[in-house]
Amino acid sequence: MRITAIQNQLHTPNYTGNKKVSPKHSLNAKAVNNPAKEVLTTTGAWFAFGVGLDFISRKLTFFKSPTKNSLAINGIISTLAGATTAYKIAHKD
Repeated sequence: MRITAIQNQLHTPNYTGNKKVSPKHSLNAKAVNNPAKEVLTTTGAWFAFGVGLDFISRKLTFFKSPTKNSLAINGIISTLAGATTAYKIAHKD
């Protein structure tokens, strides 16, 4: 007579009432990337943003003082970002 383990052969699905419950994934929806790749991507994005902002600040001069000019440009950018966020919140489905 041969006896085999039943725990490896049986599969019992989970049920809640009449609805089948699917197993949940333990990982987030975002895939786990290589940390070096994430560091390089973030560094490159911030470098490009800084170079772009520097280019814009040289072309747009509101004030003769570089500090006042920087505050004015950053104020415009932050106002646009806040307005975009407010629009997304107001029109959220």
